[in-house]
Amino acid sequence: MDAVKPSRRLFRIAGMSTRRIEAFSDGVFAIVMTLLVLEIHVPRLETVGASDALTKTLIALGPKFLSYGLSFGIVCIWWVAHHHLFVLLRKSDRGLLWFNSIFLLWLAFVPFPTALLGDFPGQRIAVVVYGTVMALAGVSFSWMRFYAFFVGKLVYADIEQRLLRNAMLKSVMNPFLHLVAVLLAFVSIRLAIVLYVLIPLLFVVPSKLEQLSRAELD
Repeated sequence: MDAVKPSRRLFRIAGMSTRRIEAFSDGVFAIVMTLLVLEIHVPRLETVGASDALTKTLIALGPKFLSYGLSFGIVCIWWVAHHHLFVLLRKSDRGLLWFNSIFLLWLAFVPFPTALLGDFPGQRIAVVVYGTVMALAGVSFSWMRFYAFFVGKLVYADIEQRLLRNAMLKSVMNPFLHLVAVLLAFVSIRLAIVLYVLIPLLFVVPSKLEQLSRAELD
């Protein structure tokens, strides 16, 4: 009997359902989205009924609202992409479990750079940390997708390879653009934040691969 390669023992134990990994991931997504808003607190004023002071305080909270909206948007993009990815999978394996966990590690960390950017929007280090964490989360998601498509071969066999490659290119654009924004922060903090705002908008339109339904693949 041939010896089983260590890499296969670690990652290629197949035949698993995707249902538990989807349920666990959805729970993490829900918690992260909830934690994002918990960083925004109702202002406390010394004088009751001071509408001018309240207005100024709310305006001062603008960066927190912006960072919340940014992160919520990109987390929603990942959630939609995660859902579409698992629609394409006919099974899971041990490797996918681990790579999904690494993605969730970075996803669960998103509330920290979100709060950091909201508190220090004019500080370059806050803008850089934000983009770096988003890029690492994007890299981990893209690698998970690459593994499912081309390494573990967990997708339905009749899906065109061209569609898989195009979806990978689109997926890689997410971390790439966040890294571009990180580098741009050393030139202009405002331009880096503008790019952060634009990134989620690029992924709203579904790719041809994402338009496939489970019924078409069964």
